Amino acid sequence: MITSMHLRISTIGCVMSLAAAPLLAPPSAATSPVVTPKVINGQSGHPWSGASVYFETGEGDEVFACTGGLWKPQIIVTAAHCVMDTIDSPITDPAFVTVWPPGADIDSVGPADVEVTLISVDWSEDDGLETSDIAFLTLSAPIGSTPISRLASEQEVADHILSEGMLTYIGYGLTVPRNDPSGASSSIPLWLTEPLDNEYGDIDIEDGTFSTLGDGISSTCAGDSGGPYLYEVSGEILLVGPLSGGTGTPCEDEGDTQTNTGTTTAAFLDLANEALATVGAPPETPPVPRLKLSKADRYSGTKVSKADITDQGLVTATIRTRLKRGSPIWVEVYTCDTSDCDDYTNTHKKKYRVKKRGLATFTAPAILGQYVSVWDKEDDLLVEWQVLEQ
Repeated sequence: MITSMHLRISTIGCVMSLAAAPLLAPPSAATSPVVTPKVINGQSGHPWSGASVYFETGEGDEVFACTGGLWKPQIIVTAAHCVMDTIDSPITDPAFVTVWPPGADIDSVGPADVEVTLISVDWSEDDGLETSDIAFLTLSAPIGSTPISRLASEQEVADHILSEGMLTYIGYGLTVPRNDPSGASSSIPLWLTEPLDNEYGDIDIEDGTFSTLGDGISSTCAGDSGGPYLYEVSGEILLVGPLSGGTGTPCEDEGDTQTNTGTTTAAFLDLANEALATVGAPPETPPVPRLKLSKADRYSGTKVSKADITDQGLVTATIRTRLKRGSPIWVEVYTCDTSDCDDYTNTHKKKYRVKKRGLATFTAPAILGQYVSVWDKEDDLLVEWQVLEQ
C-alpha cells in the first residue's frame, strides 16, 4: 500500500507528510521537479479539475497533505486516514484542517476562507485488510462549484466493476517515485485514467470498495489519498469514491503490478446524510433497486415460457402445465417471516384458469426478497421464483 513517510509507516493510504522535508516537501517549497510536474506521468487541465480539493491537517511540524473530492459546495469526501493521526487515534480536530479552493494552483492561491465544522469517518478492517476508509468534511461556507453531478449508486459501481470500466482520478500528490529525494509534487490537480479490477469484484461490491489497475507508468502516490475517482454517464459526472491507497511501480520500489483501492461513497449514505443535514441540504435516498427473477423452481412437468419483472415490481409470466383446460391454479406472493420460512405472510393471492394446451398467463405485484409461486387445486407447487436485485 502507498503509505506516509512520517508517523504513518505501515499504515495504508497516500498521505503526504509536509514535515518530512526534504523527502516530501510541500508543493510550494518543492525543489525544481526532475520530471514534468504531473501525478507521475498523469496529465493536467482536466475539465473536471474543480472536483479535486487540496487540504492540510495538523499544526506546527506535524502537518500532512491530502486530496479530497468536492461532492457538494460545502462537503468534501476524502479518505478517513487523512483526518486521523493514526488508525486507532481520535479524529483530527476540525480546527486543524485547512482547505484550498477546488482546482486551485496552491502556489498562487491561498486557503479558502472557510472552517471545517464536522468530520465524520468510517474506518474498518477485516483480518488486517482495509474494508472502508471514507470521511466527510462539512464546511462553514461553500468554496465553489463542483462538476460532480451525483454519487454513483452501489449498483452502478457494481456494474462498472463487472464491466472493468474506466475511472478518472484527479488529485494533488508526488509527481516522482516515493524514494526520489526531490520530493517533487504538483501544485495543481492532475489526472490519469485506470480500469477497474474485477479479480475480486464480488467481494469488493459486497464490502463497498473498489480497486483499479495501473500500467506501471502512470500512478498516484503520496498526497493523492482521498482524491476523487469519477466517470461520466449520459452527460453526468459520477463520484465513485475516494482513493485510499495503492502499491506497485512507479510510486513504490516493488515490482508488483500497480493497483489502487477506494471506498464506494454511496455505500455510506448514513455518513453522507449526516453531512448533508449539517449544511441544511436534503438527504440522499437509496435508488429503487433493479429487480430480476431467480431461476424458476419447476415441479410436475411445468415449463416456463416467459417470466419477467419490472423495476416497479410487476411480475408477468406464462407457464405451460400438464393440467387440463379450465383447471384452476392459484398465484401467491409471500414474504418469509423466519429464516427457514416456516412462518410466512401472503401479500397477494389470485385464482386463474388454465387455457388450451395447459397454458396459463398471469401478473402479480412483488417486491425485493419475496417469492412468487403457482399452485394447483391439490395444493401441489407447480413453479416458484424469488425476486432478486440485479
